Amino acid sequence: MAVSPAQRASYADDHRSKIPFHTAPRHLAGPGDPRHVTHALLAAGWSIASAPGDPRTVLTGPDQARHQLVLDPFASPCWRIQSADWSWYASFDRMVPAEIIAGFTDGFIGTPRRTDTGPWQLMAQVGWTVERRPDGTRQAVSPGSNPLRVELVPVGKAGPEQSAWRVEAQPPYGGARLWHIWISGAVPDHFLNGLVEQLVATAPVVRGLHDTESHGARQEPSGMSPEQVAEAHFARLEAVSRRVKAERRTRVATSLPRPLPSTAPTSVSHR
Repeated sequence: MAVSPAQRASYADDHRSKIPFHTAPRHLAGPGDPRHVTHALLAAGWSIASAPGDPRTVLTGPDQARHQLVLDPFASPCWRIQSADWSWYASFDRMVPAEIIAGFTDGFIGTPRRTDTGPWQLMAQVGWTVERRPDGTRQAVSPGSNPLRVELVPVGKAGPEQSAWRVEAQPPYGGARLWHIWISGAVPDHFLNGLVEQLVATAPVVRGLHDTESHGARQEPSGMSPEQVAEAHFARLEAVSRRVKAERRTRVATSLPRPLPSTAPTSVSHR
């Protein structure tokens, strides 16, 4: 299901009155616009499964596994993503920035990128403190006064072979965590890599003035107009659509039977 003209118009209208500011660090930037996640999945062929008027947004994937995403404003956590066979599950608090969630959900879009660098190596390469504990669990903490903590922890009383990923953002001045991510089960590696790439990214994200819901974020004028913010969003959607269509054409072409090699007619000798 593509993003409809009405959905595009609604997005542009919602951002028309917001003055864009570069906001950093990104994990303190506030949730942002959830359509950064949902519109990309729609552009990749996902479908809306929630009933009209339902305050929840439910999307289902086009694949046979029928992965499902639920955005429920009344639940905690409000983002829930799962495979149909429950082999893995992910949840994100409302305050998790949409760009970080998209690092995970963009794993549904197109063929996974091949990389030899795992999530722990990615964090270590940019200066995070990575610790491997004697029980096989792990922890990584970002540098600075506004830390992110990533942990690989046992599920219940299970051993390290049944572990879950837990990500927490800590407030600048101590106190309760700002947001929480929980991922358990046999999650494909490229989903975790995409998530960690967004966690370690230092580039600011765009938010409206005073639209951060966090006192720890810094804002500077972005130089972008509201129209340019909308255009960047639509360019992302078009790139997703082109990628999915190109890979679909490639799959169709490779699945077609190859033509038999032509053979020259056998000459007949008449005596």
